[in-house]
Amino acid sequence: MAPETITDTTDPVAAYVASVGAELLDRLNEDFEDSLVFAARVLARRPDLRTAAVTAIDGRGVDLAVTGDDAPAACRIDFTAPLTDPTQLSVGLFGLVARAREVSGEGGETTAERELAELTAIRTHLTTVVAVVDLHPHLRRITFGGGDLEHFAPRGPDTFCYVLLPPPGTDTLTIDQSFTWEAYEQMTPDEQPVGAYYTVRAWRPEVAELDMLFVLHEPGHAAAWAAQARRGDPVALWGPRTGYHPPADTAWLLLAADETGLPAVAGILKQLPPTMRALVFAEVADAGEHQDLPTRAGIDVTWLHRDGAAAGTTTLLADAVAASEWPAGVPYVWGGGESHAMTAVRRHVRDERGVDRAHVSLVAYWRHAGAA
Repeated sequence: MAPETITDTTDPVAAYVASVGAELLDRLNEDFEDSLVFAARVLARRPDLRTAAVTAIDGRGVDLAVTGDDAPAACRIDFTAPLTDPTQLSVGLFGLVARAREVSGEGGETTAERELAELTAIRTHLTTVVAVVDLHPHLRRITFGGGDLEHFAPRGPDTFCYVLLPPPGTDTLTIDQSFTWEAYEQMTPDEQPVGAYYTVRAWRPEVAELDMLFVLHEPGHAAAWAAQARRGDPVALWGPRTGYHPPADTAWLLLAADETGLPAVAGILKQLPPTMRALVFAEVADAGEHQDLPTRAGIDVTWLHRDGAAAGTTTLLADAVAASEWPAGVPYVWGGGESHAMTAVRRHVRDERGVDRAHVSLVAYWRHAGAA
């Protein structure tokens, strides 16, 4: 997802990194450790490196804490060219790994390179709203159909897309199927589409239609758009993607999600092997906003109610996961929801429960700027 706009004229990239706190660094160090080691080993000329972790990022480069044959040390890797906007951050970081690959002449592929290849292959589908149904006062099902959805193919039970919408104040899409995030960076602010990640709740290939659920009290442009959506409104879907990759040795599932991730939870439970157990922690506003989830013996759903607290401001999910008794065997932890909440769950299952990173996939669908 494209980061929010930062207006710090001294170093907007550093200001953005400061605004998201430790979350960005946690994700880089957790998900791309092998990429960081490779880039630092080559670009910092430290062939002995065994570990590398980002400690700071600004518009000029990254600072890392590294370990090798000598005592732990710090090193700095500069971007090829200074970054002037937070939307360039992913390109800059991926660029460091690409430059290390070119300089080294080595074969192989790191985690960041695999993700970049996946992102580069993602296409953009143009379509329109064909139906709008209110499931309850704060949850709206919007059906998209037509356009080039005939070429759409789900990727997994949690298939999700970035829903790209007209810039605020307009009803005209400013992009087409050639959209890329690199092109987005070159657009003026009044041309840039807005949007957010949403899960595909249902896909009907025979008519090339798909449903998504929109939480109307969620902050952001996409929720505001959804509250006014009507038949014929144009949208673009960047995707599909999936974050659900349980290893073969998975014995049971732990699923943690707020309203935005519950459609994916429903999809995962629907295809769950009949003998596999699942612990589900589902956060919603109150009992009136429960969503339909598949049920059977072995699926234990715990509903967590905010009871008046704003979405994205509680620790309900992380607290419930921490207090839970886990079954025997190796779990696969999947989550979808607010960024701070997913970070808190990740820290617990990785640091306190010792779950290997290959068994953890927590997707930040949205971010509450005011959350602690």
